[in-house]
Amino acid sequence: RGLGMPFFNQVVIKVDQECITRNCPCIKNFQMTLLNLVELHRKRGVSFTVGDPRLATLIEYLGRIPFLLPEEKQSVTRVKQLPLFEDINRKLTAISNQTAYVWPHNVDIIGCDKWLDKENIIFLNRQGAWRNLASSPSDLLIEESSPEVMYTKFIFCHFSLLTQKERYKQLLHIRDNMFSYYEAKSEYCNGAYYFIRGLKTLPCLGEDGEELRPVSDFCNPDYPVFEMFAQHFLILPDYFMNDRKLWINFFSKIGLKMAPSKEEFIKLCRLLADGKVKNLTEASSLLLKSILGRFKEKRFLSEISEIPFVLTTDLSHLTWVLPAAPPSKYISIDGEQFALTKLHGAATTYHSSLLWTVRPIVRLHVSCEGDVLDAMGIVEPNTNDVIQNIKNISCSRFANMKLFDTFPDSCLPPQNAVDLFCIVFDHFSFLKRSEPSVLLKRSEPSVLLKRSEPS
Repeated sequence: RGLGMPFFNQVVIKVDQECITRNCPCIKNFQMTLLNLVELHRKRGVSFTVGDPRLATLIEYLGRIPFLLPEEKQSVTRVKQLPLFEDINRKLTAISNQTAYVWPHNVDIIGCDKWLDKENIIFLNRQGAWRNLASSPSDLLIEESSPEVMYTKFIFCHFSLLTQKERYKQLLHIRDNMFSYYEAKSEYCNGAYYFIRGLKTLPCLGEDGEELRPVSDFCNPDYPVFEMFAQHFLILPDYFMNDRKLWINFFSKIGLKMAPSKEEFIKLCRLLADGKVKNLTEASSLLLKSILGRFKEKRFLSEISEIPFVLTTDLSHLTWVLPAAPPSKYISIDGEQFALTKLHGAATTYHSSLLWTVRPIVRLHVSCEGDVLDAMGIVEPNTNDVIQNIKNISCSRFANMKLFDTFPDSCLPPQNAVDLFCIVFDHFSFLKRSEPSVLLKRSEPSVLLKRSEPS
């Protein structure tokens, strides 16, 4: 009656039975009543609002139809033509011309309005009154979708249509409410596996108007090398800096680059060797520490040791006696000259007083195992190099004792200088310990000692 359906209010003796059946069906004839409701809606329109008592009464009445039975197939088609179904926007609508899905629990609807009208689908509120029409949505040919399938089948493929704020909220929802659960299930559940895989390849990061990229294209902003060489990498956008640790931990599990690859380290070392980086001194030190602290593979260490990206160390405490061995190359940046050398064939500062005139000297900044040093070709003192170093010293201006009183002040050692006697003593101490020590006996007498004799 509330919908304007015709009914009898008195006994009629002579009537057209077919007309009565068609237009004024018995209240117990659910199927015919449903047919009349559909016809009434087609002619005049039947409308409800969420919470309308008439809606609850009608749904309770139509719910008595056994939709699951094969003979009620037509009733399923008809009931879907009535505006009884509450969608996720809390609007009542008919669903006869669309594929209907139940919106899963634990899936955020943010941004769905950007793509729903592009598909011939509708998503229903799982708590809507329509649920009382049948024991299961499948009885009405309405599909139920799990959260992971909802994302992989619908949301991910329309992610680019969302605004940056909407993408952020969707990722935040996944991070806080879904990821841990589905990551744990992904090893034995196909749905979870495809959800995690889809998330890893999803183009989801970028500003509005930019091409979106997957997380795997971006780098950990907390890794010093990425920060130093930021112009050569995609750093995680600034709007993820709130809850920084949580975001980095989440993104690291779906592909965020936590550190440069071997190939990227090689590229950066070559850029530095060509002087194409800023803050060269800091960059050289940082690259060296990062490489030595992370890699142990001999092939990689051998390859990178041939690139002149390491600054030679300050040897002013020794070069007052004699200049240092030349580096692999010099480069000039903004009028400032830098001496760069390869690690292969260089020596460390620990042995600088024995080798500084014959080997480039580098500071490693971190302690290294012997096999790492060997792989990079970093040399330890050997008898031939030490003998050559002392020979070079013997040919310096300080070898002629007669000239000591005539040296200008500029020849005086700096405050941090190593005493010349200590330098010579270290050489002979090393040679005495070395094997075979016979090399020292076979070498020609020290020029330093000869020049020290009175003439």
